[in-house]
Amino acid sequence: MFYASIVFVVNEKDEVLILKRSKMGSFPGVWALPGGKAEPGELPEETAAREVMEETQIHLPSDSLFFLHKMINGERDFYFFWSKVGDPKPVIDHEHQDWIWIDKAGVEEACGIPADPEVWIKFKNL
Repeated sequence: MFYASIVFVVNEKDEVLILKRSKMGSFPGVWALPGGKAEPGELPEETAAREVMEETQIHLPSDSLFFLHKMINGERDFYFFWSKVGDPKPVIDHEHQDWIWIDKAGVEEACGIPADPEVWIKFKNL
């Protein structure tokens, strides 16, 4: 079973962090939320926190992650979380080439990786 965790990282200005994927790997040059595949034995919450740390160097304490939605796509499960942070400056990894804080209202349009429409509805209603 494959699963991944994706995180809406929201700063104190109610902006959402999105990352521009590098030209190597999947979805080259596409803007997306932080997240990625689970490692063996990892819980979705652990995957979410680890992926955000690896991709941005932003630490998300376990009590700061809130479940938002589970999307099933064939044999793949995607867990969406959100977390409120202060105003950190991300330090991106080699899988990404840029980052930006974007207004919460514009994040769906800015993200190039499709998601279940229900994810966006739930996020906008937070």
